Amino acid sequence: MKLNTVLTRTLGLLMLLFVFFSCEDDFLEVGSGLVDDSNFTSGNESYPVTAYSERFFDSLGVQTNGLSAGVLGYYQDSIYGSTTASTLSQVSLSTYNSTFGTNPVVDSVVFTMPYFSTGSVNSENETVYELDSVYGSDPIRVTAFRSNYFLNSNNGPDFENGAVYYSNDLTEFNGVEGDTLMQQTFVPSNETVVTTVPATTDGEDDEVTSNSPRLRIRLDETAYGETYWQENILDRGGEDVLFNANSFRNYFRGVYLKAEPVNGSGSYFLFDKANTSIAIYYTSGEEDSRNQSSVTLSLAGNGVVGYQNDFKSEIKTELTGIDKENGEENLYLKGGQGSMAVIELFEDVDDDANGIPDELDALRAQPRLIREANLEFFVDQDKIQQYAGASVSEPQRVYIYDLETNLPLRDFSGDATISSSGTITAVGTTHLGPLETDDNGQGVSYKIRITEFYKALLDPENDTPTTKLGLVVTQNVLSTATAAIEGKTDSDIPNRVPYASVIANRGTILYGSSVNVPEAKRLKLKVFYSEASN
Repeated sequence: MKLNTVLTRTLGLLMLLFVFFSCEDDFLEVGSGLVDDSNFTSGNESYPVTAYSERFFDSLGVQTNGLSAGVLGYYQDSIYGSTTASTLSQVSLSTYNSTFGTNPVVDSVVFTMPYFSTGSVNSENETVYELDSVYGSDPIRVTAFRSNYFLNSNNGPDFENGAVYYSNDLTEFNGVEGDTLMQQTFVPSNETVVTTVPATTDGEDDEVTSNSPRLRIRLDETAYGETYWQENILDRGGEDVLFNANSFRNYFRGVYLKAEPVNGSGSYFLFDKANTSIAIYYTSGEEDSRNQSSVTLSLAGNGVVGYQNDFKSEIKTELTGIDKENGEENLYLKGGQGSMAVIELFEDVDDDANGIPDELDALRAQPRLIREANLEFFVDQDKIQQYAGASVSEPQRVYIYDLETNLPLRDFSGDATISSSGTITAVGTTHLGPLETDDNGQGVSYKIRITEFYKALLDPENDTPTTKLGLVVTQNVLSTATAAIEGKTDSDIPNRVPYASVIANRGTILYGSSVNVPEAKRLKLKVFYSEASN
């Protein structure tokens, strides 16, 4: 009985210690003077920040080689203006140093460009697709050229040993509009693409293949026809120009997909660049034993997206003469070669010269347990309607990142609920709150939780805190790699912007941090905490 009593007390003590240390993991203790048996009270405070916009359009560009997706089309943003996106890609060959057999003859040539889509099975057991990165429903005209401009290759994601191409470079390249391979006016469709290959032997069935939505065009039926591909690919079999990847890229330098609006309108979309190709189907062999085969030209290599913006003069004026010291009334976020926001959490004042902003030093001295820290960005619908004058397709997500490291915040990597949903965005994240809307469907605010990032700032052991954050619209919050901003050095802030923003198209206008902004809508750092009662 005595042993049981001792055992019970021991287990009770262990459970108490377990609960105590579990609670310790949930909070950061700042300062001293807290004792184990203290009673705690909760509170919250808001701290001013400095926020302003940075623009990339006109004189600056953003890096567009290294994108995982292709971008193409015409987008009319009711707030900012129009953007036309075209793409130049290197071309690689599926088989090098080949003779393509005896007497090869082109049967057909097919250009394929898959859209991004998600499929589901309906009640009739049919696969139904939904396009997840197409904007607009008007026809767009796309012309494919064989480019004569040589694109250098890149060597890895940091591009330290390779060329960097920017969104405003494409119009400066000479020779991108070489031979015209095709021109097509179309509206991206979510229909399944069915391909039928006739049987070559009597008694066999035709080969029928169903594919996800894509643009599929017979190039042998265009102006150049099959002769072009016969002379430029099959007849060159065994020659040096097809010997390896380098020689082929120097010979067939690339494919330029040029987008143009039709009657002042069009569609804008992302496409699966990795699986975009030109397939040449041919027959070869002796007359009595001809065989069918194919060779593929892939557009998955290095490429560059070019943006041509025609933004409203009023927007350009708003983004001229930015007040970086006191902050701005509005923050302008626009994807592509657009604009972003910079948020400085603390004034750059360090009177004691310890390398820590004085405001942060004062916060570190407070004995508080941090429960939550957030930044809530309110949408300025009055300003949006001033420029748009119509309904606006607002971005559903924004993304925040550390401008001094160009990395996601700690809250991003620790967000166990974040998950992907197609190419567009992510669902279930508690760190990057989605756009909250009112009863009319208009955007109200985005709440971004930066609790773990803020806790790290308060850590006395953190002697090099980073206190400047960047905010951008995003096509996919799971995509965190960044692209260079033209003309910026490593010491400039900002100097890189997320690729997910580079391929995004939408824009919005948020309230900033200026004292002229109504108090309820002004951007602040809001902190919820607990502290010991006296």
